[in-house]
Amino acid sequence: MDFVTNLFVALHLLGMALVVGGWVVARSGSSFPAAIVWGARAQLVTGLILVGLAEATKAPGQSLNNAKLGVKLVIAIVVVVMAEIGASKARKREEHGTQLDVAGGGAVANALVATMWW
Repeated sequence: MDFVTNLFVALHLLGMALVVGGWVVARSGSSFPAAIVWGARAQLVTGLILVGLAEATKAPGQSLNNAKLGVKLVIAIVVVVMAEIGASKARKREEHGTQLDVAGGGAVANALVATMWW
């Protein structure tokens, strides 16, 4: 089970890398990269899978930090929505800077919540 969990952690981190990396690339003048959308989707799906795995494998009497997980879920949903809206606007050749910044900044915020909140 550790292998499966570690695999999903790696996929989760790769999703974050796609969002943040795409954000940096797009801020340097490129168009809205599709990698941001796919990374945001991957983050949401792998995050939900990781919570399920943690819930299924926790020791008796142990509990998950549901407040932290709830905050991370809300941020992840905002990132996905902003990535989808930004990509849609980019396809229509409309301004997408706000959505781009919210998606990229949200991914960074989610990483900070994951690492700084005990």
